[in-house]
Amino acid sequence: MRNESTSASHVMKYIGVFGSIQGLNLLMGIIRNKFTSIFLGGAGLGSLVIYNSVGDFVSTSTNLGLPVASVRSLSEIFENGTKEDINYAIRVVRTWSLWSAILAVLVCISCAPLLNSLFDSGNKIDDNWSIALLAPMVFCLALNGCEMAILKGLRRLKRVAIISACVAASLLFTTLPFYSLMNTRGILIALNVSVIVALIIHLCFTLPLYPWRVSPFSIRILRDGWPLIRVGIPFAIAAMATSGSTMALLALILHLGSQADVGYYKMGYTIMVSYAGIVFTSLQADYFPRLSAVNNDIVRRNSAINIQIRSCLIFVAPMLVAMMVFMPWIIRILLKEEFLVINDMAICAAGFIFCKAITTPVAYMALARGNSVLFLVMELIVNFSSVLIIAGGYYLWGITGAGIGLSVSSLFEMLLICVCYHIHYKVHLERPTLSITAEQVIVVGIALTVCLTLPQIWKYVIGVLLISFTLWRSWRVINKETDIIQRMRKKFKNQ
Repeated sequence: MRNESTSASHVMKYIGVFGSIQGLNLLMGIIRNKFTSIFLGGAGLGSLVIYNSVGDFVSTSTNLGLPVASVRSLSEIFENGTKEDINYAIRVVRTWSLWSAILAVLVCISCAPLLNSLFDSGNKIDDNWSIALLAPMVFCLALNGCEMAILKGLRRLKRVAIISACVAASLLFTTLPFYSLMNTRGILIALNVSVIVALIIHLCFTLPLYPWRVSPFSIRILRDGWPLIRVGIPFAIAAMATSGSTMALLALILHLGSQADVGYYKMGYTIMVSYAGIVFTSLQADYFPRLSAVNNDIVRRNSAINIQIRSCLIFVAPMLVAMMVFMPWIIRILLKEEFLVINDMAICAAGFIFCKAITTPVAYMALARGNSVLFLVMELIVNFSSVLIIAGGYYLWGITGAGIGLSVSSLFEMLLICVCYHIHYKVHLERPTLSITAEQVIVVGIALTVCLTLPQIWKYVIGVLLISFTLWRSWRVINKETDIIQRMRKKFKNQ
């Protein structure tokens, strides 16, 4: 029990460290989205989302899985290798990342007309070659991903957090001027400038520790990096499936509805899924290397997974209930009146993030074990089904149906992942985890029903009671499984 408590305290510590940084990132994102919605509107946001999705698709399709494979490999070398081993491994990673960046540029330019054809309904993308102008963006994204992987794998987590905060701030100041002065014509310029600045920030934090050394024509370096590529390619295919499914879904919404609906969907997804998902981002940087270190011990990895799930749930559940209850006000504050059409969609998407709180810690098991084939199969099934379910929801019930589809697709993913990983890795949910999950399912379900059916006054009254209950339960769990509260009390008394 002592070990579990210590591990839980460790998790809470990194939620605090990365959560505070992610809170700053969230604030920057809120400000950026607010003014972006004002300057571009729903249709302009739709265009921005399309370009972003294409850029992400090209980037993930050509990064060879290096960001994932590098973290795992460097983490193992960090545990057992020498300084020379680490420096050599970094050179291998950077050399291959440079080639992946060049590949991304070539794919972006050569496939621009084909990618554009997915969004050629009406005047969605005016120039067949406009997507080719994303080449600087995809080049920098490839390098950024590997620089961040180096820091994560070598446990430079404070630098990871600081970089995230600096990049979030830079996005604010490098995009809004173009949107305000040039409207939709400034989208491509803003995207490219923002990722170039992000690359400069990454290098400012990594080069003082590990100077830039690459050997793009060294047979030995390329040969020694091949095991990374062999492990990473299935993950790259999985990432391509994820970004490709996002792009396909946006294309379907565009053809079934309008460009404004693409923007509405993205903002609804951002408010409920991305903002609430701050907890997962806070956990990811520390969790994956830690799980990788114990991946051969069934008892320890099950303990790590269950602690991670409980940690996610006690932070996510109160946040979800509060967001559902106050969603109209959140939309007015974060966006503008035009976007109130996404209110019901965002509320209905609450189930998506709740299921992710359970799925995400379990899904990392395949990554930690290096089982790229199983991970790839799961990702392909999940992404293909998600496109069908969400697009079907949108076709039947519009934007609100897309929110329902998000929750249903996440529920399907949770059941699939938990059953398959139980069979392959003996992953199971412990009794405390099941107990917390059942409680929070009931609370979130009641909140969802109340927010969609009851008058406003009763929604707020019952909603506040539900929020209070979830906060109380979260406090009880933290107090039981960690010594953080005791240490805070002791520190307060000493003062």
